[in-house]
Amino acid sequence: MPVAAALAQEGIKNDTIKVDKNQFSLFRPTPRKYMRPMVPDRPGITESPYSVDAGHFQYETDALRLLTRREGTAYGHDWYINHALAKIGLTNRTDLQVGLDSYTDTRNYDDADPGQRTVARGLGDLNLRLKHTLVGDDNSRWALGLIGYVTLPTGGPRGDGAVEYGAVLPVVYQLTKPWSIGGQVATQVYWDRETHSRYLQLTPTFTTDYQFTKFVQAFVELVGYRDVRQSYWLSSINTGVQLDVSDNVQLDFGTHLPITNSVDREYFIGMSFRR
Repeated sequence: MPVAAALAQEGIKNDTIKVDKNQFSLFRPTPRKYMRPMVPDRPGITESPYSVDAGHFQYETDALRLLTRREGTAYGHDWYINHALAKIGLTNRTDLQVGLDSYTDTRNYDDADPGQRTVARGLGDLNLRLKHTLVGDDNSRWALGLIGYVTLPTGGPRGDGAVEYGAVLPVVYQLTKPWSIGGQVATQVYWDRETHSRYLQLTPTFTTDYQFTKFVQAFVELVGYRDVRQSYWLSSINTGVQLDVSDNVQLDFGTHLPITNSVDREYFIGMSFRR
């Protein structure tokens, strides 16, 4: 969720234009000269508090992501291809989002029992989200958002197996022109296929990003994971680079590195664009 690049590009594009953007809607799109800088929800775990401008479309995708894991003698990996999030601005502060895990290849092995090899491939679950910017506008140094979502079990054996839901409260603050900090508190209700029961997970984050040039910025992010059924926290440190090809196209790549055991190691390449 880097924002330094967006806010550092010679000031926000409409910071000297006095216009009531609440007049724009899905069917009356915000004119391009009034649009805020693009701030995707990727590439880190931390979401952006900013919605997509009314009447405009934004597409974000894990073009390719590799997850690897090992716990004792068991190990495995996942390949993600085009895990995508499509957004449409409904109002100046609210957008509707549809996420789909287009293709996943999951493989699990166990050195203690070479015959225990599992493979699952295919389409994943469908994710419906609604984001609203609670505080902050195009010219603010800080912003607070709220995201609510529900995941539908469209993926069959490849998906999570039941309806899941959650809420995310992301925040960002611009310290200096090239440097910002942010974070979020997320609560997610997941389904456990083995026990056939639901459980609550808490996922707080803290992130910082820095704009090195007009085209290049990087982020570092700390993430905590707490399954309330457990008495301990899991954590990872995530880092990556974002390349601002234009005002409407961004590329990114990076990694998620485990700090504690039982956290996947990840490598990704992705992109975002809007129209």
